[in-house]
Amino acid sequence: MLTVVCAWKSPLFKQTWQEVYFAETPVLIESDDWGPGATLHAQRLLQLLVCLETHKDSVARAAVLTADIVLSVPDIDKIMADPDGAYHRKLLNEVSPSIYQAMLLGIKQGVLVPQLHGLEHLNGEAFARLCQHKDPRIEGALADAQQWCWETLESPLQGHYVDGSVLPTQPISQEQAEALIALAARRFTELFGYPSLSTVAPCYLWNSAIEKLWQENEISVIQTAGYRCDGRDKQGAYHQDLSLIRAGELSEFGQVYLVRNVMYEPVDGHTNVHSAYQAALSAYAQALPISISTHRYNYTRTEEEFQNALQGLDQLLTAIGTSITALRFLSSPELGEQLAQESVGVVNHFNDSQWLPLKRLSGIKKLAPFLRRLYYRHPKLVLLAYLSGLIIPAGLVCRYSR
Repeated sequence: MLTVVCAWKSPLFKQTWQEVYFAETPVLIESDDWGPGATLHAQRLLQLLVCLETHKDSVARAAVLTADIVLSVPDIDKIMADPDGAYHRKLLNEVSPSIYQAMLLGIKQGVLVPQLHGLEHLNGEAFARLCQHKDPRIEGALADAQQWCWETLESPLQGHYVDGSVLPTQPISQEQAEALIALAARRFTELFGYPSLSTVAPCYLWNSAIEKLWQENEISVIQTAGYRCDGRDKQGAYHQDLSLIRAGELSEFGQVYLVRNVMYEPVDGHTNVHSAYQAALSAYAQALPISISTHRYNYTRTEEEFQNALQGLDQLLTAIGTSITALRFLSSPELGEQLAQESVGVVNHFNDSQWLPLKRLSGIKKLAPFLRRLYYRHPKLVLLAYLSGLIIPAGLVCRYSR
């Protein structure tokens, strides 16, 4: 039976075996949507960074926040005054200097690594058009331009590389994309002193053409949720043009894909410390990176919500650190470089700090996490293993390893 299964699933087994298996578990904290906002956001960010500083890995490095940065917000007054209805923006350092300074402090202390999220968290041309027509979907922006935040927009309007003002969404033109990404890359470098080597698209909406432009602008690492969506249909549902992405796989332009596999979004009410911890243990058992997704809004709402989210994150990191001794805190660009090249050291390019490369598993030491990856990913294969009895030796291998 084993011979039959191996012959039948040989390509799958070979592909899975050739993936990267980490002996030292990378732990990432991915937080989208940091950018212009209320002064309160700066205070909350600083408290979050203080919490991260208390958690150390096996090489005494503090936990690090990969802060996915939105570089600007609409200048609504200028948009409304423009006779041509053109889009105007206000940059992070201009409109929210206290937040920008908090980011720079975190970078200097080594507990924050910035990553490009987008020039905006919306489609500028579509937003300007809605402003000119005084569309009710943006009435909050028109009523209070100074206090308004893009997070109050309907979800289809928050995409950056698509126009969601009418469903189904439409991708932006090649000319728009070229201009947006080139300007974003330039502004990011001006603000943070080094190019963004990695990115995550707002609302996970992007396509192959966007990846090509990212590659042309030095972006070699793409953070995903395990899929790629190129738009939304008439009902607003996401369309996945790449429905299964594994950490370490390459785009058609050679960029390394990363995958978020632990959700900690307590304000949404969908995830909590326990479920996030169990997801982290599952990733660890498979010798995968632990990539925690936790958006800005968990830390910028009411004081009670903030304290609950912060205490929960503290508990989650404590639990992970207690269970996993060979643990390494990394940012997204650092993990991307580790996946791309085994022998390269870990380098934080934003403050020039350096650490040894992550250790990998090889040979027979990969067997247990290899079997676990098959178990978690392929239910039909698991059923066959139970029916054939192969689950027994596989289970014994997994039980007495790591």
